[in-house]
Amino acid sequence: MLKELVRPVPTKLRPILAGGAVVTREHPTRGTEVVLVHRKQYDDWSLPKGKLEAGESLPACAVREVLEETGVTIRLGTPLDQVVYEAGRAGLKRVDYWAASVVSATRRAPDAEVDVVSWLPLRAALSRLDFDHDKFLVRQLMDQPVTTPLVILRHAKAMDRKDWSRKDAARPINSRGRRQARLLIPMLGAYGVRRLVSSSSARCVSTVMPYAHSQELRVETHGQLSEEEGSHDASGVARLLGRIRKQTVADQVPTVVCVHRPVLPHVLEALEMAPTPLVTGEFLVAHLTGDGEVHALERHRPQA
Repeated sequence: MLKELVRPVPTKLRPILAGGAVVTREHPTRGTEVVLVHRKQYDDWSLPKGKLEAGESLPACAVREVLEETGVTIRLGTPLDQVVYEAGRAGLKRVDYWAASVVSATRRAPDAEVDVVSWLPLRAALSRLDFDHDKFLVRQLMDQPVTTPLVILRHAKAMDRKDWSRKDAARPINSRGRRQARLLIPMLGAYGVRRLVSSSSARCVSTVMPYAHSQELRVETHGQLSEEEGSHDASGVARLLGRIRKQTVADQVPTVVCVHRPVLPHVLEALEMAPTPLVTGEFLVAHLTGDGEVHALERHRPQA
């Protein structure tokens, strides 16, 4: 793995965080190609990457930076290794990388930061890249299976139960929850989510609704995922999640499932994943292989 390339981070120093991707496409005659950028200031060839902005998540950062440096809109796939290195006077930089596929692309005009964007076959890209860690990441990507993201999301922060006198299923998210829901838009978008599955409870539906509106998607609701039904019916949750997992893999459609804390253990058990507590608005990304197995797992939450 990449451990030999990563220098220990002194405990008193906090690295600059950044995101990047190894972006590939299939060419009809040249096979798999990877996109590289030439940085005019440093006169080097590298993978697209860039620094995290305030309040931004690393997945959203990777997607934004690739778009800014290459003109390519991407969908994140399997997470690759982190790279930590000295960035001159700026200190240590830690870059999180993902495998990524192309959603759309436009021609990017050269500027002072990136003056050339080039698609090269994998072997040619390995010869062109200037940094060993970039070459390692390309080789690492070559060993990854095709996967589809299944996102398990705990609903955003809701109004306290003690402050709500009506049915609990109608309890809404509060102002913090609404901020979390808005911040989830670029985070779910980074994985190209196109199917939204939710508990029928208001706090779950409201969590995914901003993303649904942004992408013009409908929200598919299930009472089986609600706290009232799902927390006491592990077998029912397992049957539903089995169908969702099977369809996600068969259709290769990135999917999110929004649930409650008491239902979460049943969801994870159904997916044969270890018990993992999530705070409100936090989610897991299970990258499923063609046979439905979890190849890689990520954990993220909006900074609200």
